[in-house]
Amino acid sequence: MRTYGGATGEERAALRRRRLMESGLELFAGQGYAHTSMRAVLRHAGVKDRYFAESFTSLDDLMAALMRDIYEEQITRCAEAIATDQPLRDRARNVIDAVVGLSLEDPRKGRVKLAESLGAGPLTARERRLGLHRMSGLVDSLLREGLHDSRIDPATLSVAVVGAVSEMLLSWFNGELAISREELVDQGLYLFEAVTAHASATAGE
Repeated sequence: MRTYGGATGEERAALRRRRLMESGLELFAGQGYAHTSMRAVLRHAGVKDRYFAESFTSLDDLMAALMRDIYEEQITRCAEAIATDQPLRDRARNVIDAVVGLSLEDPRKGRVKLAESLGAGPLTARERRLGLHRMSGLVDSLLREGLHDSRIDPATLSVAVVGAVSEMLLSWFNGELAISREELVDQGLYLFEAVTAHASATAGE
């Protein structure tokens, strides 16, 4: 296998891809997807023009790859929070805290996932739907532990809970909600508990 500078062709291509993704994350979060060009990403990454197509077909494809990575990290954290022996309430809270924490630890990821991805194209929209679907599946597994009313469909309610928490997080991230991280997580938990509490109450009627 031929190498250049101690790296194979595949390794150099992987490095260029990673540099493009890091630059895309930085620029999409900093100046917005709508104001970022392919050439700007290439300049920021220090990658020659001809190498963009080696990894991505378009800026939308680059954004989709970022969304895939962000959701993979988020879902991994949430799945770990669920797979413990803690009570249902604690696990639900830890899931919400994991989602909030990811956006706080790297605000670029929060900006891209919550806001800038909405202005991208169909490839990104597909990744966003897949990510939300996977998150709904995790919440569904929690709801099924607390719902005991045959009239209520946990799969449907999990979509509503994920959507509501996402909107709460976006408003908080944009500074529209003047509450702390702890309070935001608590409000998300109260929503989850309101759903399960109502279901438990109506199940006995």
